[in-house]
Amino acid sequence: MDIRIFDPMAACYQRISLEAAHQKNERGKIRSYGDRIRNVDLGSFTPLVFTTSGGMGPKAKCFYSRLADVMAEKKHQPRSHVVAWMRCRLYFSLLRFALLCLRRTRYSAPTTIDLAGLNYQATVVESGILV
Repeated sequence: MDIRIFDPMAACYQRISLEAAHQKNERGKIRSYGDRIRNVDLGSFTPLVFTTSGGMGPKAKCFYSRLADVMAEKKHQPRSHVVAWMRCRLYFSLLRFALLCLRRTRYSAPTTIDLAGLNYQATVVESGILV
């Protein structure tokens, strides 16, 4: 898995559609890493391509859909609550990334979240996300 975030309003994407921009970025990642990961690491490769506003490429949508199914089944939560929670986390991560680009990096220790004790339904209700 490799992540690329791009700005669809950049000059190099003005002449092509959003879908074509997603596919162009996915193909670029596959071209860079795909052969090495399949042949050397003997694994699979999924390029996750996002826009700065939270849009996802086709492969990222498939990945997030499958991840939501697995998490909902494992945690015995409704899939809609898990998807809302994942989108909220994704959007805040993208916002954090955009702020880092604007303000330059300031080192902060990475934080982790304990997913075992997370109550998805309460998180969705507290955040006011419509499901």
